Amino acid sequence: MNSLTLRFKTSLSEYKHLYAVSFFTFILIYLSTFNKSYGYFIDEFYYIACAVNPAFGYVDHPPLAPLLLTVFQFLFGTSVYAIRFLPALAAAAAVFFTGILTKEIGGNKFAQLLAACSLAAMPVTIAFGGFYSMNAFEPLLAVLLLLIMVKMIKSGNVKLWLYAGVIMGLGVMNKHTFAVFIIALLFVLILSGKWKLLFNRWFALGGLTGFIIFLPNIIWQILNDFPSLEFYRNITMYKNVYTPPVDFIMGQVMQMSPSTVPIWLAGTFYFLFSGKYKDYRFLPLLFISLFLFMMISGSSRADRLAFAYPAAFAGGAVFFADIINRWNAAWLKYILIVFVFTGLALAVPIILPYFNYKTAKANTEFLGINTELEKGKKPPLPQLLADRIGWEEKAMLVVNAYNSLSEDDKKQTIIAAGNYGQAGAIELFGKPYSLPPVACAHNNYYLWSKDRVDGSILLQLDDDISYKGLMGSFDKVEMYPGIFKNDYVSFHENNLVVFICRGPKILPIEMLKRSKHFY
Repeated sequence: MNSLTLRFKTSLSEYKHLYAVSFFTFILIYLSTFNKSYGYFIDEFYYIACAVNPAFGYVDHPPLAPLLLTVFQFLFGTSVYAIRFLPALAAAAAVFFTGILTKEIGGNKFAQLLAACSLAAMPVTIAFGGFYSMNAFEPLLAVLLLLIMVKMIKSGNVKLWLYAGVIMGLGVMNKHTFAVFIIALLFVLILSGKWKLLFNRWFALGGLTGFIIFLPNIIWQILNDFPSLEFYRNITMYKNVYTPPVDFIMGQVMQMSPSTVPIWLAGTFYFLFSGKYKDYRFLPLLFISLFLFMMISGSSRADRLAFAYPAAFAGGAVFFADIINRWNAAWLKYILIVFVFTGLALAVPIILPYFNYKTAKANTEFLGINTELEKGKKPPLPQLLADRIGWEEKAMLVVNAYNSLSEDDKKQTIIAAGNYGQAGAIELFGKPYSLPPVACAHNNYYLWSKDRVDGSILLQLDDDISYKGLMGSFDKVEMYPGIFKNDYVSFHENNLVVFICRGPKILPIEMLKRSKHFY
């Protein structure tokens, strides 16, 4: 038996409780993919498009998630079954390492299990794992960074900053706002008396390592006039719904599940005041600082705090394990595990596509869920479900309109769409029909589209009330027969038709520039 096999068997034996809950997490998420009533989530079309156009940066996110998908889809394709594997696996891995983090701070096997189950029971964990995006990888990178910090504190081995630097670099290359997590972490290390960890050459080398990993995105931003800054400004002003402090707190309770509240509350206060665990006081301080920062900002959605919860769950799990041992109340273990999953049981029907549209709508109304996550978008179903509906039908409207043109007209035709989801869907579903690349002014499609607007005919997917606006830009506008209509999607994605526009009154490149929107 070779050493690798032996290590795997040892790990499987020692951590079988964590593998079990991680496997449950993966299966719960991944099996939902097989409901054919739903398809790709809107953002997945965009990530596929980004993966097809690999770069060191994009308008609205860094390149790590798209580049991972570039490699993954080369090997396994772009089917929904292929691309959903990685986010489900990332969610399961975050659950597993939350248990390992708990072990490192002194938690017994039950504490490890409870911490892992708490993260698995968060609706946000399951939601992020249910579609491909950068959000799926952020909690995993965060818990790995916390694990390195705990190991460093236990061992005093500051050389671990090299590994921390890698994770920090990857974290910011996955999502720019991961920098907030890093800054908060460094701040609370100083606040909790661990400042000596920061004043050595290994910390500098770790920071340099992270900077080098992130450097390609910095260079890309410079070469493209910092488009991400414009994007972040726009979403703050025009896209994000203002969240008062009370609503933010209630969002934490509901989106992270009411049944996990006792765990993260206990973990926060127990480790904050316990002398026994004073070495790990940075964990509750980190959670509190991020909680307050996002609450005070007023523009942070509740799910943005998801990456901080392993820090609180680890302490809460240790607290309840200590109580059980002190009272010799082994029966309480089963109650706690069942209890933390009760909230998830209610949430699954509205965050994963297991049920038909009618049932999902009934569940949404029964729970009183506000489906408006972004300004002006309030579909009958939560966006996580509504934005998985009807994409192939929309794309086929465009395919049919394009195929109705003569071969000469096709050579002069620009295919355009209003947002990156529509554009990506047309490209993906239109690929077998040899459609040209789609032009769109939304986020990174704007940069790509500068080379895609050479033509005198515009074939535009838009809502049915856009006729007058298009007539202002073209001599002739006709509506191709057919309409996409579905009672369960957002009104922005409903009543869509295809316009065939001829005789542009201004250059198409000018139309693109005027339509540019980074949000």
